[in-house]
Amino acid sequence: MIWFNTKGSIPEGWHELQGEDVLRPKQWMLSFLERAESNGYSVIEPPLVEYYSHYQDLALFDESAYYRLFGNDGELLVMRPDYTLQIARKLADGHEPMRVAYAGAVYRRTPKHSGQPHERQQLGLEWIDGDAPDMELIASFLSMTERVLPQEGLRIQVGSAALVAAVADEAGIPERTLRQYLALRNLESLRDLADTYQYPLIAKLPFLIGDSALNELREVADPGLTAAIEEVEQAVEHLRSIGLNVSYDFGQTGDFDYYSGLTVTGSIDGRRVLSGGRYDSLYGHFGQSRRAFGLSLDLEQLGEVIL
Repeated sequence: MIWFNTKGSIPEGWHELQGEDVLRPKQWMLSFLERAESNGYSVIEPPLVEYYSHYQDLALFDESAYYRLFGNDGELLVMRPDYTLQIARKLADGHEPMRVAYAGAVYRRTPKHSGQPHERQQLGLEWIDGDAPDMELIASFLSMTERVLPQEGLRIQVGSAALVAAVADEAGIPERTLRQYLALRNLESLRDLADTYQYPLIAKLPFLIGDSALNELREVADPGLTAAIEEVEQAVEHLRSIGLNVSYDFGQTGDFDYYSGLTVTGSIDGRRVLSGGRYDSLYGHFGQSRRAFGLSLDLEQLGEVIL
């Protein structure tokens, strides 16, 4: 049960919960963390706030979503918008492969009057410097979260930030500009970019969704995109071979700009409950390059579809 803010006693976008809405996500998180630890994952709990400077060059595409505040000494801080960035800061100086689990709240401002909370509960896994292929890590995540996430009704879509980067390079436009427009689904700006740089594929990317997308993309793609397209195809075929409902989404790029390879989303009844991907470029931002892949569940969205 949610206690709605009917008298203006708490700010918009924040909810007070009771009963099952309190207990169920905490039970999910505890069960998940106990299982992860028993399977050799290190359980990490980073601080609630970080220096905003960590996030300035690795930002949400919608930067207005940050919850920023000032510390006692006047430094600009940010409430945790994402666990992956915090884990990368912590582990960037390491050398041994790591498998990490986390569970807790992230904070992102949502549009006014949207009814969506600013605080969202997550749980997730990160693999750093491991040798397993991405498609096997996706399958491993689904196995580790099987007590929480029902595979029945789950629809997974796979894309590639590497493909988007290659399109930007081929067209000669700033990569972050293209990724930002894709993340925000800014169709008008994408059409303008396609016209300005005379690269029609830019405007088509958001619509390359579903099984037909693979052949549609191949028909218009330059040779420089082949490797990224084949990587997505192999991942989709592997995940289908183990019984998952998987399709393509070549326009997805992730909410943050650190993704560098495969990107993954999962939805049930139209609600996005799963997201993540490969982000090899992130660790270099904190001093040492490391290979990394991660996935997370949005427990608020999941709670809406599991009654």
